Order: sequence, then structure tokens, then C-alpha cells
Amino acid sequence: MPCPERGDGQWRGLYRKHPWLAQVGSLARPLLVPNLLVHGEWMLGALDGHGLDPTTLFDLHVLLYSHVQGVAAHLEMEAHAEAATGQSEDQWMDSRASTLRELVESGRFPTFAKVVGSFEGGYDLRLDALFEFGLKALLDGLTPLVEGPAPGTPEPARRLT
Repeated sequence: MPCPERGDGQWRGLYRKHPWLAQVGSLARPLLVPNLLVHGEWMLGALDGHGLDPTTLFDLHVLLYSHVQGVAAHLEMEAHAEAATGQSEDQWMDSRASTLRELVESGRFPTFAKVVGSFEGGYDLRLDALFEFGLKALLDGLTPLVEGPAPGTPEPARRLT
């Protein structure tokens, strides 16, 4: 599958420079301006020609764009939260350690308790790494849909119903 690193990397850089931008446009009510359509044109052009129906083609574009926008929105929310509370993410989590411990030890959330309990020194939410992990998972998962299945594997369903 063509890697949208160039296009999504540009968007990610833009969101880093202007974090408020992630809050401006919604997927359901997109801003219809030429500079925003540049990314759509690039993405659709990269995916076109693989035999995908127009709905699937556009769904893939929206899915990848929403991943970039979603992580960017969390960067903006964190910036606002830190400004409002005066606490870094780590300080905020540290101040709620007893509440988390009570929830984990309550027995109501055994899987959560097992996973959280396995972290030595706590879980470090790294949004950049999470973005890369998510983008790779999306691209790897979408590759058979776009390029066709590997020889000897059944063809994936084109649309979820």
C-alpha cells in the first residue's frame, strides 16, 4: 500500500505547530477550502487505481485522516489541561494514584488490574509513539484491502455491514 507518510507527516507537523487546528474541522462537517483538499487529493490519488469502489476509497481516506486528527486533538487537550491545572500529565496522574489504586484493588476490573499491575514504574503514554504504532497497524491492516490478499489467503471483505 502506498505509504501516506509524506501527506500524514505534513499534517502531523502542521498539528504540532498549530495544535488548535485539530479542533477546527470535524469529519462530519469538514471545512471545504482548497488547502485542506490538497491532502484529500493526495491521499485519494495514492489509493486510486487499486480497484476499490468509491465509498471504500473515501472511507480509507477519512479513516487515515481521522487517526492523524484524533491524536492531534489529544495533544491540544493535554496542552489546555496543563495550562488550566498547572500540572504536567505525570503530576496529574501522581495526584490520582490513590484513586487508581482503589479502583485496581476493588476486584471489579480484573483484566485492567492485571495489565496495569504488570507495568514497572507505571504506563508512559507516548502520543508520538502511539501515533506511529496506530498508523502502522492501520496501514498493515489495510494493505490486503488495497493491494489484494497475499497469494493463498482469502480475499478480505470490502465493506463492513
